[in-house]
Amino acid sequence: MDDVAIRTSVGRKSATHSAEPADRQDWRNTLRPSALRPLPPAGGAAIVGVDLAQPLAAELKDAIVTAFLAHHVVVFPEQSLTREQQFAFAASFGEVEVHGAHRGENKRYGVAHVMSNLGADGNPTFRFSRAANYHWHTDKPYHPAPPTLTTLYAVELPPSGGDTEFANMALAYAALPEDTKRRIAGLRVMFRPAFDAGRPAVDHPLVRTHPDTGRKSLYIGNHSTHVLGLPEAESAALLGELLEHATQRQFVYVQRWRVGDLIMWDNRCLLHRAVANYEADKYRRIMHRSVVRGTVPF
Repeated sequence: MDDVAIRTSVGRKSATHSAEPADRQDWRNTLRPSALRPLPPAGGAAIVGVDLAQPLAAELKDAIVTAFLAHHVVVFPEQSLTREQQFAFAASFGEVEVHGAHRGENKRYGVAHVMSNLGADGNPTFRFSRAANYHWHTDKPYHPAPPTLTTLYAVELPPSGGDTEFANMALAYAALPEDTKRRIAGLRVMFRPAFDAGRPAVDHPLVRTHPDTGRKSLYIGNHSTHVLGLPEAESAALLGELLEHATQRQFVYVQRWRVGDLIMWDNRCLLHRAVANYEADKYRRIMHRSVVRGTVPF
């Protein structure tokens, strides 16, 4: 099958992306043949044997972008990264967003955001709220231009559990009945941060078109409040039905973390959530996150 040129906003102006599955492409010019390991059909691929603490060679960056567009979640095992090195890796693919700027926080721009289950006293604690990451969500959909991608790096983990799940919204959309696709075509969803009900809401298409691949996917999740133009009950029912459909097991990839894993995922076509399958009030779970600015959904 011939390669086709596509526009991509992931770290470069254009790219050549094969219509073949990534595991059938020839990676010998960029990575050793065993370096790319596709994961389950719902998405995900591991790239092994690379050191992200070093600047990315052009060939490696191109290979990462291609794997990212094909698989949506890319896992890099056995990394050893400072927060600055993680920031530099994320910045290879676009502008890294300042965390907490809208809340007046004054965190250093050049480092990853620390995410943990630690309380103010430094001890593990279990927090479950309307805004908790245990709900299915995509990062910052309440921005006019939500993020393209997120990188998350495992610094400290419980002995077991603490997984992250990813739901493939493109596969979920493709599996919808045709009458449902017609029903939701053109609808727009309002998003507001679940942790700040007073913040202005923004609206985005319920069916989003990926700017690099052209694939359509559902764009919903925990920060969605309602569908524009629908009665409240109908809106809530529709969003609930779509979320239940999209998070079926056949659409979900589970990241079972090991210390040193860094993953990057595509916020434009995935939902994700942390899994409370460990004693969060007993064991520490510390991750570093960097988020790359995106474009206005269409």
